[in-house]
Order: sequence, then C-alpha cells, then structure tokens
Amino acid sequence: MKDFESFLESGHAQLPTSALENLKKEIFPSLSLVATKLGLIHLFSSVVTLMLCPQFGFRLFFDGHGLMHYFMAAGSVACFGFCGAFYLGTSFWLAKIFLGEFEWVVLRKNSVLALGSVSLLSLGVLSMLGHELSFEVGFVWLLGALVSAAIPLLTQVHHRPLMKI
Repeated sequence: MKDFESFLESGHAQLPTSALENLKKEIFPSLSLVATKLGLIHLFSSVVTLMLCPQFGFRLFFDGHGLMHYFMAAGSVACFGFCGAFYLGTSFWLAKIFLGEFEWVVLRKNSVLALGSVSLLSLGVLSMLGHELSFEVGFVWLLGALVSAAIPLLTQVHHRPLMKI
C-alpha cells in the first residue's frame, strides 16, 4: 500500500483519474464498507448457527438441543463458552473466507472495535431474545466468543477470498 501511495505522489501515474479512484477504493476500503460487509456476514452466520445451536434458550426453526447436547457434556458453564465460541467464531471465519485481502487488513487494524461491537451487540440481542442471563453465564459466553473470533484475526496466513461480496 505504501508503494502505491509513493507511486501516486511521484507523478508517474498515467492512468485516467477515474481508474485511479477505482483503484484507491479497492486498495483502501472504507471502514464503514467493511463493517457493513461484516454485519451482513454475521447476520447470515447468526441464522445458520442459531439453527444448529441454541443461544440462551433461543433457537431458530427447529426444536431440540442441537449442538448444545454435545457441549453440555463438558458442563453447563463450559457449554455457554462453547456456544459463544461457535456463534461468533463462525462469523469471523466466514469473514476471513469472504472478505477481500484489503478489506481483511482494515478489519485487522480495527480488530478491537470489530470484536467488541459484534460480540457485545450479539450478547445484548441474544439476552433479549432468550431467557434471563446471569453475569457468570454472560461472561463465559463472551470469553468463548472473543477467543474464537480473535483466532482468525490473529492468524498471519495470507488468503484469497473464495467469493467476493
């Protein structure tokens, strides 16, 4: 990115201004665009994960316990940590797969904002939709969610998106 900026400042760029502007938008995506795409990915991921694993007693479209049956084998408190990890981790792994390379760089630079906002908004919405929520349960869910969502943000593997959205 710094090479591109120095190239533009050198005056050797012989491209039309519209092409340069399109190139700038591609290389330097705005935070609002990346946040919107992350929000859409999280919305899709939430629907899928809520079909597979209830969060605080709330499940979409199906009856039964889903993955919670397997997570409960580790204990009820650990189950909340695993559920949070599955719920938010799925969103950030899908974001790593579908966001472009430069969008992922913007997300990584703003990882504290992304992790904090998505996890706390999710916890708030799920606590309103589900049963009552104690501090201990919310803390364990949030801890599992943050750890699993931070893993794709911390990995240094260069990627190419499977699909660009």
